[in-house]
Amino acid sequence: MATLEQRIQLLADKDEIRELTARYCYAVVRQDSAALLAMFCDDGEFQLQQQTWRGKDELRDLYVTKIGEVTPKPFIQNHVIQIDGDTATGNCAVEIRMVQNGKAVTACGHYDDTYRRVAGQWKFARRQFNLYHWVLLAEGWGS
Repeated sequence: MATLEQRIQLLADKDEIRELTARYCYAVVRQDSAALLAMFCDDGEFQLQQQTWRGKDELRDLYVTKIGEVTPKPFIQNHVIQIDGDTATGNCAVEIRMVQNGKAVTACGHYDDTYRRVAGQWKFARRQFNLYHWVLLAEGWGS
């Protein structure tokens, strides 16, 4: 059985990771690319379907150029996190509202994340966005 100190550290780590994903959402809304890049490890990556952005230069392209094309508003819920020392894995559901080509769009899916503690701070080592739907809001996702 874990000691009280170990249990408190586990709870603190999970809370820091939940806050990391919340800060990520707020930074996406603000299109704050500097904040987003700082949330990733230097060798971090983001994967969406068949495309992967690796390292700070490619992530900069994603969070400076691509994000402006859809102006996403993400909402995270249902977090599950497993801690293993200075690494962790987790997943969380995401709903996204955005405008693409002048039209309201809804999307949802979940993230499979890998986290790494770097200099005492949790960061994304990898985010994989698993898409369930990405449709015009007027059409609805149930069509």
